[in-house]
Amino acid sequence: MALSLLSKKPKTGAEKAKDDSAAVLAARFGVGKKGGKADKAKADPFLNLDAAADGDDLPAPKRRGKTAAAAKGDRPPLSKPLVAAGAVAGVFLLVLAGTAVWLALTAHDTADRLTASRQVGPKLAVLLPDGTPRFPDAPAAEAAPKAEEAPLDPVDMPVTLQPSRNDLLLERLRVGLVPKVAADGTAPWQHYARPFPQDDKRPRIAIVVTGMGQSAAATQTAIARLPGAVSFAFAPTTPQPQPLVDEARDKGHEVLLAVPMQPQGYPASDPGANTLLTTLSDEENVKRLEATLAAFTGYVGLTSRTDSGTAFLTQHDNLRAVLQQVQRRGLIYLDLWQVQGSKVAPLAKELSLPRAFSDLQIDRMPSAIGIDEQLAQLERLAQANGVAVGFAEAQNPVVIERLSLWAGTLRDRGIVLAPVTAVVNRQADR
Repeated sequence: MALSLLSKKPKTGAEKAKDDSAAVLAARFGVGKKGGKADKAKADPFLNLDAAADGDDLPAPKRRGKTAAAAKGDRPPLSKPLVAAGAVAGVFLLVLAGTAVWLALTAHDTADRLTASRQVGPKLAVLLPDGTPRFPDAPAAEAAPKAEEAPLDPVDMPVTLQPSRNDLLLERLRVGLVPKVAADGTAPWQHYARPFPQDDKRPRIAIVVTGMGQSAAATQTAIARLPGAVSFAFAPTTPQPQPLVDEARDKGHEVLLAVPMQPQGYPASDPGANTLLTTLSDEENVKRLEATLAAFTGYVGLTSRTDSGTAFLTQHDNLRAVLQQVQRRGLIYLDLWQVQGSKVAPLAKELSLPRAFSDLQIDRMPSAIGIDEQLAQLERLAQANGVAVGFAEAQNPVVIERLSLWAGTLRDRGIVLAPVTAVVNRQADR
């Protein structure tokens, strides 16, 4: 051992400097003096052993094995942050791809919308609260197209009837002025009629309110609330009837004259002065009729009072003399049909008398339910026959209310409310 120590040559200055540099590098990189390449391999399993310097004491097979493992990509598992970053990147790529597909599918529609948005529309004026333009030189706003208005229904037509008195249609008798046919052939019922379009194809309903003039309050209510197409029958015994008749006609209502006739049970039931009786001669009944005709002017025809006529209308000969006068004076006759044996229909046909027949009494049951049922029945008759006529008493306030409401709904069901002259000679004989 002593010999070996003595046998070592002393290092030169260059060699010492080299050793010192190696020691410093070994200390800096954590390499021990004993390790050499083998120790480095143990410290770093991924070290490229093929690049080792000469004198490496590791066997060659091991070096090839390590090198093969490194070539196969044998790597440690990826960290969680890297996995999360990869997932986010994948989702972003999917969203980007979906957006691209959507844009490709809607490109044409999007372009059309963009083009439309760039077009200049009509200029609208800025208006003040009172409707005037905010700027004097601003163009007026284009008027919006008006909705097409429904044609005016005959029941709503504003009409002005002829004055109640026309001397060309009146004859002066001892009892007063009575109707007559004018020299040119104009009949009073045509002159005083409410205008109505005769070419209207809808089913027609005529309503006649009787008993007008017997109660001032009821008369005024009927005139004020009922539409002008409703016809009124005034009693000749009404105190000062002419002003009421004129008021009704000013509102567009046709007027009838209610003639008192002998009822069943006469004289216990007496309609009053100038009642037509079966026991009187034709001449006497004609005189009574003329006195009644002079009560007022402006009516289109005659009817019986609702409390009379049930006996007189069944007597052919008595009735014939009266209806001849009605026909000669250019009037119509409305049969309220209160008695089954009425002779009005055959005599009207024989005399060519303009006539109409009532189909039912609207307020036969005076309650609202009963009135509504009768009105519904009247509609069914009009739909079946093309025309129907009903009458009611003015003294029943419920019937005036129900008629007013009902009249406003007829148009919705294709039916028209007509004056009594618009249904003349349109009903079958009875």
